[in-house]
This record gives sequence, C-alpha cells and structure tokens, in this order.
Amino acid sequence: MIVKAAPESGQTHGETVCVAGIDLYGNWHRLYPMPFKLLQPDQRFNRWDIIRTRWRSAAPKDSRPESKRIDHESIIKVREVKKSERHEFARRAIVKSLSEEKAKGRSFALIRPENPEFIIRPLSEEARSKNQKRRNVILNQLDIFSGDNTVLAKEVAPYSFHYRFTHEGKILTHTCIDWETEQTFFKWRGLYGEAETLRMMRHRWGQEMPERGIAFAMGTHRVTKFNKWLLSGVVRVDHSSQANFL
Repeated sequence: MIVKAAPESGQTHGETVCVAGIDLYGNWHRLYPMPFKLLQPDQRFNRWDIIRTRWRSAAPKDSRPESKRIDHESIIKVREVKKSERHEFARRAIVKSLSEEKAKGRSFALIRPENPEFIIRPLSEEARSKNQKRRNVILNQLDIFSGDNTVLAKEVAPYSFHYRFTHEGKILTHTCIDWETEQTFFKWRGLYGEAETLRMMRHRWGQEMPERGIAFAMGTHRVTKFNKWLLSGVVRVDHSSQANFL
C-alpha cells in the first residue's frame, strides 16, 4: 500500500479513505471504500505495508478496472516492505505517458513529473468555511499512514497544496489530495510555527523530494463525466538504485 487520498464521508459507507497499492506484478489496486476506523488494531496498515484481503470487482457502480470492493474484516497485515526494496519496487511501476495509460483503459498510474513546482496557496474565508463543514462530518478518522493512531485534525488547513509540472509536453497544475501533506502541515506547525512550517514544506516537497526523486500517483475520478486525472499521492522514489533514506 503506497497511496492514501483525502478522507470522505457518505451515507452509504460512513467515514472512508481511498487507498491504493501495487502488487508484485506491477498492477494497481484501488481499495475503496476503506472504513479504516472499523478495522481492528492489528489490521491497521501503514504506507509500504503488504496486506492480504478478500475482494470483488467494484463494477457496475465503479467501472474502473483497478477498483476493488473489499471485505474489510478479512484484511491481514502480512509485513512491511524493507526500506532497501521500496524505491526499486516503485520504479518498476513508473510509466511514461498518462495518455497511453488511459488509452489502455487504466485509471491509475505512477509517473515522473518533469520540473515539478510545489505551490502553497492561502484559502479564502469562503473556501475555508466550506471545507470546515465537510471536515466536521469526517472527524475522528484515523490516519492510516501515520502509524501513531492520530485523528484527523479538527481544523482544516488554511492553505491548499498544488504541483505545477510538465508531462507529455504540457504544463499541468494539480491539487495534491495526498492526505499526508495536510497532516504534515499540522504536525510541523505545532512544533515550529506556521511561517517555519511553510518554509520547511517548500523545501521538502519543492526541492528535496524532486532532487532525490519524486513520483506522482495519478488516478481518475469515478464519475466518467469528470474524466480527468487527479494527483492522489506524492511518493518519494529515488532516481538512483542505491537509495538514501530519510
């Protein structure tokens, strides 16, 4: 498991998180909805954990081939991928063209962005109010990748996070919906203050990760009419086969 998008709340499934992982053959599996707070403590997995679970196709409600409906009670956490194996494993899944992936009928892909520029934008009062109302219905959702059972922050981040990058000769700008980005903002703000946190985030996401190696997990929207790629996850994937780890 390497991707976790922002949490959602609905009448059908309650508080859920969209997670995705890659199997040993390089195939993507989108596991949604993931009712993480219903999992037993020994089932709660983190990024780079290998899990085993029963699943079925999500069709017809979700026709994307990677989408699976899982039996959350069957989840077994097998082991954690060794740090020495992670970067090489992820590099094997990187593709060169989102257009080619979509033409093949795929709805999830890992790409190397060209010239990625990390952008932090302050939210308007209207946007913050709207986001706060949405946040109020998904409070207490556990962070599945933090490993420390922290709850979703009660406050919405006063900023939105984006990447501008080049892909297939086009300059694209995508909102980053990787939940870890916001979680890092709140964690660091509590330790270092807001101004220093923004400086550190610009350095980490905008300079350090691109220099060492960064990959974007791109997924398409379930609703066909939107038919666009979303930046679901930001993953550190070193360029060199001799990875240096944080």
